[in-house]
Amino acid sequence: MYVGRIVAIGRSDKRCWVAYRVSSRSFPSRRAEIRGRSILVSPRNAADLAKNPYIAYNCIRVLDDAAVVANGTQADTIVEKIEDGMRPLDAISLSLATLGYERDELDTPRLAGAVEGDAGWLGIVMKDELRVKEFRLVDGQAFMVATYEMTDFESIPMSGHGPEEIARQAFDLSFERPVCAAAALARFGGENGKGFDLAVYNPL
Repeated sequence: MYVGRIVAIGRSDKRCWVAYRVSSRSFPSRRAEIRGRSILVSPRNAADLAKNPYIAYNCIRVLDDAAVVANGTQADTIVEKIEDGMRPLDAISLSLATLGYERDELDTPRLAGAVEGDAGWLGIVMKDELRVKEFRLVDGQAFMVATYEMTDFESIPMSGHGPEEIARQAFDLSFERPVCAAAALARFGGENGKGFDLAVYNPL
């Protein structure tokens, strides 16, 4: 089954995480790259951006206490609103409502997720619907939403002890046409425990 882009949230070893996977039929030549406290998805051939402006964006952005994951520029908008003091639920809702679905030939939905402590959020905006939900996360539990077929919030079997393992598990989910994946996992508590560790998986 082809589900397109995947946004996932979860908790492992008492640490929350977000994950992202690009699955693509039209633009499979893409990679994920860590840039500071962000992970950028972009085409390997920059000329592809002229064909579709939606294929390059920060898929993950992290703060000291929260991480955001999305399939478009809404990740940046959501992070800015959280930095301004807005609750993640409200930041996702407002950002998705403002930007709406992508105006491409498929009316691609915009997805978003966020985690903070033991709480997580998922959101999706389609041409005819906007949904955002809050989850209480427990160890070994994960949820996902995708652009096609799996547009409800689904429980999935994902967990991992490091961001590399989580990113690889996202890539290995049993859906068609995986391209690349990324993840951010909260650090263990303590004096230097704030923030998230990032990882990407590019098979080529």
